[in-house]
Amino acid sequence: MALTLVDILLVKQKCRIDIQRNPGVSKALQAQFMHLNSIGNPDLQFVPIDYTGNADIVVADVACRLYVWCLQKPTASTTDAWPKMSDHATAAAANGDVVYKLIGTGGGGRQYCPTFQDGLIMGTGITTASHTTVNGSTDSNDADAAVGFAVIGANA
Repeated sequence: MALTLVDILLVKQKCRIDIQRNPGVSKALQAQFMHLNSIGNPDLQFVPIDYTGNADIVVADVACRLYVWCLQKPTASTTDAWPKMSDHATAAAANGDVVYKLIGTGGGGRQYCPTFQDGLIMGTGITTASHTTVNGSTDSNDADAAVGFAVIGANA
């Protein structure tokens, strides 16, 4: 998916609606948007992410910057999952460029929101997937696959 950038205020609104009033995530996003304000409020894109489709998700098929990657693990999840983002326009690698672990038992329902203040530069694009191991390519089951969103911007 090519970049379709909109005003930062529209992206902020979508983020607020999607985070379900999680105080930690709210503060992380608030800090991120304050920083973006200080550098001139770049246009951004809100990209919904839902790993329950058991397929790679193309976030952007062109060079871009990743600012936010917010995910929530399903409440009833009992199996670990490793969401991964790859600097690639069409496929998520088994060894992603950005990876974090979502614990299964005891981790369900939790929301995580890593932010990259100046935008993590992805020179080719971003493709993401959720896998059952840190270095594998087997997709997570629906019951363990997180949902959330990414915020991206132009690579300028």
